Amino acid sequence: MTDILVIAAGVLAIFFVLKIAFKALKLVLTLAIAAAIFYYLVNYGFLEGLF
Repeated sequence: MTDILVIAAGVLAIFFVLKIAFKALKLVLTLAIAAAIFYYLVNYGFLEGLF
């Protein structure tokens, strides 16, 4: 019975770690896409008036 509880706790812990990691990865990817868009806008002259 103890083995089943340990396995269940392990699976639950992995699930929560992956859930948090997915949120962090989503944030990083969103920031990377925003930075890439900003980079292209600056390089191709769409934001010339700001700088």
